[in-house]
Amino acid sequence: MSERKRLFRVDRCDFCGQCLNRCPVMQLPIDEARSEMKRLVDGAPSNHALSRCTSCMSCNLFCPVDARPYSLIQERWNDLYRQRGAPPLYRFVCPTAEPNIWQLLNVFLSKQEKTWIAEWMDYKPRRGDAVMLVGNYLHLFPFIIGGSALLDHFRPIDRLDHWEGGAYLYQGGYLDLVQRIAQRTKEELDGWGVKQVVPMLDAVHYLFTTVHPQEMGVSHSQDFVNFNDWLDNALASGTVPLKKRLDMTVTVHDNCYSKAFGAPCWDMHRRILSSCGCSIVEMEHNRQDSLCCGFGKGASWTHNFTMPFEIIASGAKKFREAEATGAGAMVSYCGGCIYLLWAARELLGSKIEMFHSLEVVRMAMGEVIPYPHAHIERAWDMITIITYQLMVSIAQKNFTIDRISYDKKKSTFSPGNARVLKTLRGMLDIPLMRRAYAGMFRALMPVLGRRAM
Repeated sequence: MSERKRLFRVDRCDFCGQCLNRCPVMQLPIDEARSEMKRLVDGAPSNHALSRCTSCMSCNLFCPVDARPYSLIQERWNDLYRQRGAPPLYRFVCPTAEPNIWQLLNVFLSKQEKTWIAEWMDYKPRRGDAVMLVGNYLHLFPFIIGGSALLDHFRPIDRLDHWEGGAYLYQGGYLDLVQRIAQRTKEELDGWGVKQVVPMLDAVHYLFTTVHPQEMGVSHSQDFVNFNDWLDNALASGTVPLKKRLDMTVTVHDNCYSKAFGAPCWDMHRRILSSCGCSIVEMEHNRQDSLCCGFGKGASWTHNFTMPFEIIASGAKKFREAEATGAGAMVSYCGGCIYLLWAARELLGSKIEMFHSLEVVRMAMGEVIPYPHAHIERAWDMITIITYQLMVSIAQKNFTIDRISYDKKKSTFSPGNARVLKTLRGMLDIPLMRRAYAGMFRALMPVLGRRAM
């Protein structure tokens, strides 16, 4: 395996502290920001970054000498993973560990959802195919894209043990693991002989086209097309016809990976929404300093049990900013963010509407989407699964992610009888129990999630 390249440019860094001083989360005083950067470079214990960073990537854009300070934070997180492993709760986002979120979600999927997912997971790509990568987190909400005419242009596939090319692991600093995933995905893509690969997520496109070759030493020969770029052009050309203009005022959540693309990405997603008839109002933090949805706070974990509270507390900042705009809806163009934001919306009791950008496009196409009922119920599925996983993790120790591929039986995709999980979900079907659970979570959040508040 090729040697992994370290991207932080210590030769450029002059310890000006601008990166951590302008960070929308930490906002360190300039002298403390300089000291923290020196600690990170020296490998000394961190006072702030490794326990407070939400992996939003804004610091890379704030650095005046392009030293890539976020890459340094990732390296130090990678060092911590080598020393202590991953927290027990992290098993829920590892498709080859158990229990995991995709495995347990099978208990709650509708018959139609299971049909879509089976089609995407079971299809073996053929030589010359143009395959669309659905992605691990859009898998959790198959109704967002399932049955849409948007899928007619490509062959959708769903490979959970591709780990989205390592996208969410990369964000959390699991760099050695991402290199293994890069090599494994290359072998599979080459073996299929596909000519074109169309990731639905900007983040996944970035991993395959930039991170894999430039950092992991793994280059792919396929033609990679960002689905959102394709969609933007298809709307402009009429390839995807829109039947009605939506009278919606929305605010846009710019995800962490959008910082890797910059203005072209931010402008493109706003252009897509505008073409559907949306008026856009911006949050206080948007584009280059947009706040993380909350999911990224898991990267800077310190205690396993407090992690969900810190994640939702971080997401609460996003909802406060979105609500302050007066917009009727917040729109995300990231499947990973959608799963977290919907869970946060239910726990926080927010009234703002929440859409994936593809749902907005589908409505403008004249397609009927199961909104909002399907999202609300799926959010409580997610809350149930995370609660169950948190309970299970109390008796577990930190672990290392050794196996990155499914076995032949996909044994970690089969949920078993899941009696406790079903009982818990049944309780959370009762409106009074939902209100009580959300109220309890909010009451505990200032204590258990204080690092993110």
